[in-house]
Amino acid sequence: MIAGLMVVSFVAGVGASIAVTNGYLPEIPSAAAASPPGVRAYELEIRAADIEVAPGAVWHAWTFNGTVPGPMITATAGEVLQITVRNRHDLVHSFHTHLSPYTLENDGSQINSITAIAGMAMIGPGQSYTYEFRHLAPGVYYYHCHSAHGGHTIQQHIAQGLYGAIVIRAPDELKVRDEAIFMAERGMDIDGEGAPFYIMNGKGIPGGEHALEEIFAKEGLPGVGAQLGKTVPVFNLKVGESVRFTVVNIGDQIHSFHVHGMNMVSVDMYPGRMHPANVVPLVPGAADRVILTPQNPGLWLFHCHVVSHADMGMIGVMNVEA
Repeated sequence: MIAGLMVVSFVAGVGASIAVTNGYLPEIPSAAAASPPGVRAYELEIRAADIEVAPGAVWHAWTFNGTVPGPMITATAGEVLQITVRNRHDLVHSFHTHLSPYTLENDGSQINSITAIAGMAMIGPGQSYTYEFRHLAPGVYYYHCHSAHGGHTIQQHIAQGLYGAIVIRAPDELKVRDEAIFMAERGMDIDGEGAPFYIMNGKGIPGGEHALEEIFAKEGLPGVGAQLGKTVPVFNLKVGESVRFTVVNIGDQIHSFHVHGMNMVSVDMYPGRMHPANVVPLVPGAADRVILTPQNPGLWLFHCHVVSHADMGMIGVMNVEA
C-alpha cells in the first residue's frame, strides 16, 4: 500500500503538468450568454493537427478544435442546441450527429447535396454552417464527419479524428463530472514507423501494458509518467468521487471496455446495474455511459478487453488519489 501511495503521489506531480491534455477535454464553453434563453450555442472549427503517436511517428490528424476526440458538447433536454462549424481544412467536411429527430437541413450528409436541401451542410473549405437540434432527449450521443471528399471514404474521414461526444442531461439530473473515452482504429495519414493502430482518445502505446513494464525496467517511474497524457490517456480521479464516463466505439471493429479495480454501473444499457463481468461490450457505433466510483488509490489500468487490441496499444490509466 505504501508503494501504491508513492506511485499516486508521483503521478499526481506529473499530472499537474498535463492537466489540460490528460484524459478527455473539458466541456467547451458555450456561447449561451450571448444566445436567447433556451438556446445552447457552440462553435467548432475543423482543422488539421499533428499528433505524435509514437517516437518519431506523427499522425497528421483532422480534428474538431485541434484535438482527437473533439470537445464534449452538453445541453439540457428542452433546450435548443445550435452548433456552428467552420471548416479550416482543405477538404469538404460535415457535422453529423446521432441526435433525433431533426430536420433534413441538419443532417450533415450526402443527402443534403443530393436533394439540394441545405447543401451547405456539407461544408466546403473556408465555409461555415450552423446546425440546430430541438426535441433533445436525455442520453449519450456523439458527432462525426459524414463526408467522403478527396477520394477518401466516410470511414477514413472519421478515423482521421473527426468525432466527439454529446451528452444531453435531464432538467432534474444531478450534475456529475462527465468524461469520455473513444475507442477507435487510428487514421491513415502517418509519417514514421511504429504508430499504434488501435487508439483511445487519439492515443496508444505500441506493446500496451508490457511496453509500460519495459519502460519502467529501463527508466523507472519517471519514464512511465512521461507516457501519461502522451501515448497513454490518463484521468485523475479521487477515492469516493463518482465520475460518469461516456464510452464510444467509433471504429469499425468490435471493442470492449474494462477498468481494473472498479465496478462500472451502466447508465444507458443496463440502467443502474453493473455491467456483467465489468466489461462494456461495444459493437461498431455503440456507446454507453458508466459511473465509476473508485474505492482505492493507485494507478489503475483500463483497456480494450479484446486483449490483442490492448497488446497493440489500446490502454489507459486511471490515477486515483486518496
